Amino acid sequence: MNVDNKTILILTAKFGAGHTSAAKAIKEAILCIDNNYNVIIQDFIDASLPILNKPMIKMYETHTKYAPVFYNYYYYLRKSFDPKLDISNKIYTPRLIKYILKVNPTLIISTFPLASACIYNFKTKYPKMNIPTITVITDVVDSLEWVFPSTDTYFVPSIEIKNRFMQKGIHPDKIKVVGVPVSKSFHNLQKEISNKYRILLLGGGRGLFDFSTDFLYWLDDFINENMEICIVTGKNRNLYYTLTKKKPLKNIKVLGFVDDMPNLIKKYDLLITKPGGATLFEAIHTTTPVIVKSPYIGQEIENARFIIDKGLGIIYNDENDLKNILKSIINKKLDSIIDFMKNNMLEFKKTIDYKNLSTYILDKV
Repeated sequence: MNVDNKTILILTAKFGAGHTSAAKAIKEAILCIDNNYNVIIQDFIDASLPILNKPMIKMYETHTKYAPVFYNYYYYLRKSFDPKLDISNKIYTPRLIKYILKVNPTLIISTFPLASACIYNFKTKYPKMNIPTITVITDVVDSLEWVFPSTDTYFVPSIEIKNRFMQKGIHPDKIKVVGVPVSKSFHNLQKEISNKYRILLLGGGRGLFDFSTDFLYWLDDFINENMEICIVTGKNRNLYYTLTKKKPLKNIKVLGFVDDMPNLIKKYDLLITKPGGATLFEAIHTTTPVIVKSPYIGQEIENARFIIDKGLGIIYNDENDLKNILKSIINKKLDSIIDFMKNNMLEFKKTIDYKNLSTYILDKV
């Protein structure tokens, strides 16, 4: 493409790994088409008020873990609240605007709602710069906190979310159904064949699981020669030390932080994890049905509804419920259901235009 400025700015945030993961997948998709672009991934808080980043992340983690009622009140308020009336983004906007002016990008992409709000403030203040903007929605949600009149294009995870946004007054031509962007390494991944039930346990980058260590020791005693289990503890060094050194598991493979998740996931048939948007779409692209605990956080609740509505996984309520599911798996009682979920994943992939992700982006510059 014959453009003078070949800089694309992707604004994201570290509130959960999914927003950054989507940003990296978008950068990868762009550079696969044209590696002459300078694609910058920038945490929008680090670019504006970096001193607030760690405290804000800590507050997010604390509220989602210990005070979900308060977090959900704020989440559902923002879900139906006109985001232009929310002043919380104002503290980030002035310095972020300076950063954007310094970078002078051809295109701005956002993978986080507060960053989208700051971009709206920027475009309102500098309308003559006419920089196109794309908002990438990283959960299966239709929350108004993502929606701003200056946004040129929305990338949404499903046709249902596109339909809901149309009901909110967004022109359908501005909405592209591409799924939640994940690395191309997950696309069309070929599974390794095995005659065992192979299950991968993921707790996200921080290695936080929805079950206790006691459950893991029960599972370690429960599995037999027909089942293979691996747990990824991520950055949770205490859990990794406990499971490998202090009181090591005998039958479950334990890994720490994993750099090559596609290579790992192709070896497993089921995924026990949290219902985050990025993880869910990694599972979809690799045809790996998910088993998730019934969540209590706004966006995860909506992701879990999507899992149920599309038949992509199983939701459990507590550890006893999960134990019964695993017993049914090893006794071959869920074979037909697992096949059903895999077929649903294959069918759902046909409804998202993930292959044209980079084309939609570069058409805007």
